[in-house]
Amino acid sequence: MALMTDALSDALSENFSIVKILVYAIPVFICAYAFIHKNIPLFIILAIPTAILLLALLSNGIANITSNKREILTLNVFSLIPVAIKLFLAITPQTIMTIGIGFCLTYFIRIPEELKYGQLIYECIVWALSASVILTEYFAFSKRLDVKAPYNLQMISESTIDILVNIIFLIPQLILIDGILVGIAWYMFFLFKYSLQHPLFVYYCSAISIFNISFLASYIAQISYEAIKEKDELYNDNYYIKTKKYEILNNKKEEKEN
Repeated sequence: MALMTDALSDALSENFSIVKILVYAIPVFICAYAFIHKNIPLFIILAIPTAILLLALLSNGIANITSNKREILTLNVFSLIPVAIKLFLAITPQTIMTIGIGFCLTYFIRIPEELKYGQLIYECIVWALSASVILTEYFAFSKRLDVKAPYNLQMISESTIDILVNIIFLIPQLILIDGILVGIAWYMFFLFKYSLQHPLFVYYCSAISIFNISFLASYIAQISYEAIKEKDELYNDNYYIKTKKYEILNNKKEEKEN
């Protein structure tokens, strides 16, 4: 199971992490500020490229950790362009197909009305599994930025349930972290009677969203290592994996001695 403490440690200990978070928070802040002030045309123009940028940033961060690079968030924005192109080629066809299958399953297969909430439960299961398949494909791509990985149907089918379980555990942890970080700032602004639409609060929340990307990159890298199996040789030079293996072996040795 992936560890929240390890992901937080990676996100906070990266070199120049604060600078990177503040820089990447700028486009998020502009989008949020435009939406809050009902400048919908500007929001639409900026939201799509910003979302692509953040997805590419997350994918690049996951690949960096998997490849034993110390950098999670890169300041080289231009290096994210090929990542975004690969991401589009790898994920878009599979996502369209998965959503199409999910739609067909929920539209053409109907649960008898005699079973109360049967249709609702059935649709929730279908869409939860569909979302898990899409996430598994995304994680498989992000491990090595390999366009072919999401098309390995055997690997995807074997990993989907594990990914779903890990995501279920991830959601409350992420809510807890964001609740603490945003809650403290909210209380301070409430205490001094500042509006939550104040630019400083909006920018702070934007920075938290970038921190989430750094945290998620580390957490997802752990999930991918555990749930999406690859040859061990690919991890021989990975400091994080080697350290964990050493800790496990050392603990077993101590247990035998005791």
